[in-house]
Amino acid sequence: MNSSFSIRMHYLLRMLLIAGLAVYIIHLNRADALHYYLAPHMQLLLLCCPVPLLFIALSMGLHGVGGRTEELCDCEHTLPDTLSKKIFVYGLFVLPLLLGGLLPDKSLGSDMAAKKGMSYTLPGQELRRKQQDGSVQGIGQAAAAGNGEAAALRSLDARFVPPDEYNVEFAELAKRLYLEPKIVVQEKIFSETIGAIDLYKHEFEGKPISITGFVYKDEQMGNGLLFAIGRFLVMCCPADATPFGIMVEAEHAPKLAKDSWVKVEGTLHVAADEGVERLEIRAAKITPTEEPETPYIYTQADALAIFDRL
Repeated sequence: MNSSFSIRMHYLLRMLLIAGLAVYIIHLNRADALHYYLAPHMQLLLLCCPVPLLFIALSMGLHGVGGRTEELCDCEHTLPDTLSKKIFVYGLFVLPLLLGGLLPDKSLGSDMAAKKGMSYTLPGQELRRKQQDGSVQGIGQAAAAGNGEAAALRSLDARFVPPDEYNVEFAELAKRLYLEPKIVVQEKIFSETIGAIDLYKHEFEGKPISITGFVYKDEQMGNGLLFAIGRFLVMCCPADATPFGIMVEAEHAPKLAKDSWVKVEGTLHVAADEGVERLEIRAAKITPTEEPETPYIYTQADALAIFDRL
């Protein structure tokens, strides 16, 4: 059984840890840095936590300072009694808070992409499995935009046949992209755009494209004319982030620093790498640019509707 004084100290220490966590969440929100750690739909849930956490911390503080001695009991939850146990238990909470406060908030880059393995197609077949309701909605919106556009889309049905029910949305998006004089890969539907192009890569041979991402290089590329322009696809948080991108052939590739952000303009082509076909951009212009406010990309429930709005 711990002494009354020891139990009070544990209450106060836990109060500081919980309050520190709440303050850290508030700090990340005020610094507009939550996107480095969570996808947008998860950020809303996290922002619901600081107020309850502060109330819990206040309750613990009041209980530790002013609680009656007979109410202070560690019978049901044994407190760490030795110094080593205290350091280990509370260190599990103190260390993340210290690292969060001392280390800079920054996005994942080439080093993490190399560890996870850069993918040159839309990673994970499950990411193609969109709800068909979204595809139907997008098709209806396109038809409402004008009879001429709807007729042009229908004329491409034979060229963009979805291989299964999960790729209907990608096929419809591919038709819209095909009708564009130049494909501009938009941030909001980055992964869906690349997935649609990759699914019908031969149809987009020679098509102009503009895309923004970070420069990725590995040993297999050597010091030649190739590099990859990449992004991290995040579902919930950076722990599940998947790096993917498109290979780029450019004369100035050796001069580009890894992790620098660039905008690449060029034409799409299908290249073969050890018998496997992949997309490749032959760059006509490469422009250095700033890292976007939100460097990660996310999947969308209705890419067709977003494309029509954009």
